[in-house]
Amino acid sequence: MRNFIRLKHSLAFLVALMAGASLLAACSSAPSASSTPTPKVQNGGTLNIGIPTAPEALDPSTEASFVGHWVFANMCYGLYGFSVKNQVVPVLATGLPTISDGGLLYTIHVRQGVRFNDGTAMTAEAVKTSLVRDKTLPTSARAAALADISSITVVNKYTVQLRLSQVDAPLTSILASRSGIVMSPTALAREGANFGNDPVCVGPFSFQSRPSLDQINLTRSKYFYGKKPAVQQVIYHVITDPATCYSDLLSGAINVAECLAPNDVKLLDSNSAYRVQQVTSDGYSMIVINVGNVAGSLKKTYGTADNPLAKYPVLRQALAMSINSKTINNVVYDGTMVPGCSPIPPSSPYFTAVPCPKYDPAAAKKLVEQSGAPTPVDLTLMVDTGTLNVEEGEVIADEAKAAGFNITVQPTEGTTAAANAESGNFEMYLAGWSGRIDPDQNISIWYTPGSALNFSGADYPTLNTLLAEGRGTENVAQRKAIYAKVVKYLDQKEDSIYLMYTTYQIAYPKSVVGLVFDPNGNLMLAGAGIKAG
Repeated sequence: MRNFIRLKHSLAFLVALMAGASLLAACSSAPSASSTPTPKVQNGGTLNIGIPTAPEALDPSTEASFVGHWVFANMCYGLYGFSVKNQVVPVLATGLPTISDGGLLYTIHVRQGVRFNDGTAMTAEAVKTSLVRDKTLPTSARAAALADISSITVVNKYTVQLRLSQVDAPLTSILASRSGIVMSPTALAREGANFGNDPVCVGPFSFQSRPSLDQINLTRSKYFYGKKPAVQQVIYHVITDPATCYSDLLSGAINVAECLAPNDVKLLDSNSAYRVQQVTSDGYSMIVINVGNVAGSLKKTYGTADNPLAKYPVLRQALAMSINSKTINNVVYDGTMVPGCSPIPPSSPYFTAVPCPKYDPAAAKKLVEQSGAPTPVDLTLMVDTGTLNVEEGEVIADEAKAAGFNITVQPTEGTTAAANAESGNFEMYLAGWSGRIDPDQNISIWYTPGSALNFSGADYPTLNTLLAEGRGTENVAQRKAIYAKVVKYLDQKEDSIYLMYTTYQIAYPKSVVGLVFDPNGNLMLAGAGIKAG
C-alpha cells in the first residue's frame, strides 16, 4: 500500500523490531550494527526475509509502500536518516544542513569518495538531479513534500544549496525519508521512467533482480563506502498468509519473519531457538474515505465522489461512531495494537489528547436515519490482500451493520489497491502510515491538494492554512497549538477515521545476528550475518 511510505493496517503492522542499537554510527561512518561484540559470522550466505505485501516498482520518487521502504533501507541511502532516539542524523551528507537567510537557505555538504552501486561517483550534482526528479516527475509521490524548495544550486562538487519559497520546519526530517534518497544520474538517464525496474543508489546491497512481483533479490555491493556486509545475498519473499510465514520460518525457508500473526509470535517467543522483539511505532492505521477524488489524487482540484459518505457527510460521523477500535484490536490483533484516533502519536511532543468518537451504534443508527440516504447504506471497503487485513475489514463491516451500513470487503493486491486509491477508484480504503517524527509529515501528505497520497480528495482552505502555519515556525509550543487545531478540524471532517497506533513484531532464529532497526521499523542489514559453524 502507499505510505507511504502506505503502512497498511495489515500483517506488516505486526512485523518490525527495535533493537537496542543505533541505526546510524557517527557522522563519519556508514549505518552499522551495534558496537556490542557479535559472534563470528560466515562470509557470505543468504538472508531470506518474509514480508507481508509486495512493494510497488522500486523507484524512490514514486514508490510509497511501507515494504518498499524496507527494501530501500538497504540499497538506497539518503542524505539523512534517524538514530535509535528518533533524531535526524547525517548519512550521505557530512552533517545536518546549515540553515541561513531566515530559514530560507539550506546548505548541504555531501560525502566525498562515495560511489553508487554502478560504480559512478556520488556528487552534489547527483543530489540535485534526484531532488529535481522528485519535484517534477508527473507521478512523483515526493513532490508535495518538497514543494517549498524553489531552487536547487550546485555550489561545488560536494555542496548543494536549497532555496525555499517559505520557511519549512519539517524539511530536514523530510530529507531523512525517501525524499532524501540520492539516485545514480547515469542510471536515471538510461532507465528514465523505468528506473524502478533496475534502481541504482548507494547502499550496502545493490538491486539484482525481481523475478516476480513477490520476490526481490539484492546482492552485496561492490562499491559500498562502508564496511562490506557479511551476507552475500538478501531475498525478500512476499508471504501474505501468516500461517505460511510461520511454517516457512520453522522450516528454514525464511530466516527473518516480518509477516507473522500475533498467536504465532507468542509461540515463537516461548521457543528458545528464536528471538522476538516488539515496539509501538509512530505509525497509525485508518479508514480513508473518498470524499472528492474524482480524477486522481495528483489533481489539485477535486469534486464530490460518487458514494454515500461523500454525498451525505453526516454518515461519516455515524460510521466513526459505529466502529470500536478496541474490538478490532482484540479480535484481529490479539491486543497487540494501541487504539487511538489522532494522526499524531502520544510519543510526539506535539501530541494533544482529543476525545475519540464514542462507540455508540444506537446513536449512529439515528444519524443514518436522519441523513436522508437510502438504507441500508451500501459501501465497499478496499483492503490489501492478506489474512489479517481481510479479518479486520470483516470486523469493521460486522460492527457497522448495527448502525445501518452494509459494507462489502474488497481484498485487493497491494499495488493494484495503491493504483485504485490514487485514481479515486474506491469508496473506503483500509490504509495507514509508518509514522514520522514531524507532525506535518503525518498529516499534510494525506491532505495537501496535488499530493499523491491525497486519496480522499480533500481540499480544505482552513486546513491548508493551518498546515502552512505549522510548517512556518520551529517553535515547539506554537506548533503544538497549531496541530491541536489541525487534529480538531480533521475530527470534524472525518474523511479519515483513525483507528490505532501500530505495533511491529519480528522473529528470527538465534543463528541470525547483527540485525539493526530504525525507529520507522526498517530492518538495516549492513551489519547482519549468519553465525559461523
